[in-house]
Amino acid sequence: MELKVWVDGVQRVVCGVTEATTCQEVVIALAQAIGRTGRYTLIEKWRDTERHLVPHESPVASLNTWGQYAGDVQFILHRTGPSLNEYPSTEGLNSRGPERGLHRQSLPLMTKLRAPGDRSFRRREPRRKSLTFTGVPRSLRDILSGGRLSDSSARQREVLVKSAHNSPSLSPRLSAKRVEDLTQLVRLQRETLSVLDSRMEAYEAELRMLTEKRVGLEDDELYVKMMEEVSRLEKQVRRNKVDIEEEEFWATELEIERESERQLQERLQELSSRLRGCEVDLEQRLMSLQGVEAGIEAQKQHKEIRESQQASEGEVKARLQRVKAELKAQAQHTSQLENSSRAVERSLAESFKRRQASQYELEQLTKELRQVNLQQFIQQTGTKVTVLPVEPSDEDSSNTTDDKGIVFY
Repeated sequence: MELKVWVDGVQRVVCGVTEATTCQEVVIALAQAIGRTGRYTLIEKWRDTERHLVPHESPVASLNTWGQYAGDVQFILHRTGPSLNEYPSTEGLNSRGPERGLHRQSLPLMTKLRAPGDRSFRRREPRRKSLTFTGVPRSLRDILSGGRLSDSSARQREVLVKSAHNSPSLSPRLSAKRVEDLTQLVRLQRETLSVLDSRMEAYEAELRMLTEKRVGLEDDELYVKMMEEVSRLEKQVRRNKVDIEEEEFWATELEIERESERQLQERLQELSSRLRGCEVDLEQRLMSLQGVEAGIEAQKQHKEIRESQQASEGEVKARLQRVKAELKAQAQHTSQLENSSRAVERSLAESFKRRQASQYELEQLTKELRQVNLQQFIQQTGTKVTVLPVEPSDEDSSNTTDDKGIVFY
C-alpha cells in the first residue's frame, strides 16, 4: 500500500509499505528521496494530538488502530538534528553521500542496514484493524445511548491513545501495560453493550405496555362510547363548518362593500383635489387676466398718446379693434374656464350623491345581516324573541334600534 507523509509542507507518497514495514525504514526512504542527512523522527498527528513513533513501530499498524478516524490521521517527517557522522567523536556507520530520488520512491533493501539477529526483520503477525465498537452507525448509537455512551466512547479513545503511546519498541509481544489497556477497553465495551441492552429492554417493555393498553381499550365498552362521541363531534364540526362558511360569505360581501366605499372615497378625494387644482388654476388665470388687462390698459393709453401725436384716426381705430378682439378672446377663454369649473362641481355633486347611496345601501345590508344572525340565533337556541317598536329620536338612536328593541324570554 501507499503511505502519505508530509515533508517540509509537501505531501510525499511512500510505496510498498506493509504492516511489517517499520518507522525506521520509512524515514530512511524519505531521507534518501529528499537527499538530506540528519536525524529524523516520524510524527503521527490527529487533529491537535501529536505522537512520536518509535523506530521499530509499524506506521500501518498504528494507522489501523484509529479505525474510522484513520482518514484524519497525518504522518509528518520532522528533522531533529544532524546525523551521527557529523559529530567528530561519534563512531558508527561510514558517511554516505546523499542520494536523490523521485517523488514516489519504493522502500530500499534494508537487509544491509539491519543486524543479522534483528527480530524486526521477521514478518509480523497481522494486527486487528480497530478495537473500537462500530457495530451500528454513530448517529443511531448516540440516539440509543445518550451521554453515557458518548463518555464510554471517549474513554475507549483514551485507552487506544494510551495503548498506542505504550506500544513496545523492540519486542513483538504485548507488554503488561498493553494487556491492561486492552482489558480496560474490553470492559468499557461490555459496559456499553450492557447499557444498550438495558435501553432495548426498556423500549420493548414500553412497547408491550402500549400494545396491551390498546387491546384493552378496543375490548372495553368505553371504546364504543368514545367512538360515538367522536362521531357526534364530527357532525358538530360539520355543522359549525357550514355556519362558518356562511359567516365567511357575508364577511366577504361586507368586505366587498367596504372596498367599494373605499374606492368611492378615493375617487371623491381625487375629484376634490382636482377641483382645488382647478380653483387654483382659475385664480392664477384671473390674476394673469388682470395683469393682461392692466397691460392692455397701459398699452391703450400709450397707443392713445402715440395716436394723438400721430393724428391718425384710422390706425387708432384699427388698433382698438385688435385690442377688442384680444379682449373678446380672453373673455371667451374665461367663460370656458367657468364652464369647466361648473362641470367639475356637478361631477363632484354626483359623486357625493353616489357615496350617500352607497352608505345607505351598506347600512341596509348591515341591518339585513343582523336580522339574519338574529334568526340563526333564534333557530339554534329556540329562544322566543319579541321585537318592540322603538321610534328613533335622532341619528344616534337609529343606529342602535336593532339592539334595544329585542326582548328575550
